[in-house]
Amino acid sequence: MSRLPTHHVYDVPPEIARSCCALADLYQPFGPRFQSFSRPELLRVARDVFDCITQGQEPQEDEELVDCIMQKAAEQDSHQWFMLQLSGNIVQGFVLLVPNKKLADLNETLSAARLKTSV
Repeated sequence: MSRLPTHHVYDVPPEIARSCCALADLYQPFGPRFQSFSRPELLRVARDVFDCITQGQEPQEDEELVDCIMQKAAEQDSHQWFMLQLSGNIVQGFVLLVPNKKLADLNETLSAARLKTSV
C-alpha cells in the first residue's frame, strides 16, 4: 500500500486554518483537548467519499473507518494530508485530508497568507 503525502504548515493564523478546513473532505483539530475525528464526519466520508460502508452494513469502529479511508485514499491517489500548526501554539492545530482536486485552492489560500508547506 502506498502512503499519503503529508505536508506540514507552521504558524497558521486561525482564520487561514478555518479556510483550509473548508476545503478538506475530513479534518480534525489536534492538541491537548482534542482526541479523534468526529464519528458523524468519519461515517460521512467513509460512505460518501470512499465507499467504505455498504448500505445496511453495521457501522464499523472508528479506527476501522479511519483505516479504510486512509487505504482507499492511498490506493486511489486522490488525497493528501496537511498538518496545520496554529500561530503561537506548538501543540494545537488541524489535520486535514484534502482531495487533490482542491489542492490548487488550498495552495492559493496558503500562498496568499505567505505560508509555505514542507513535506
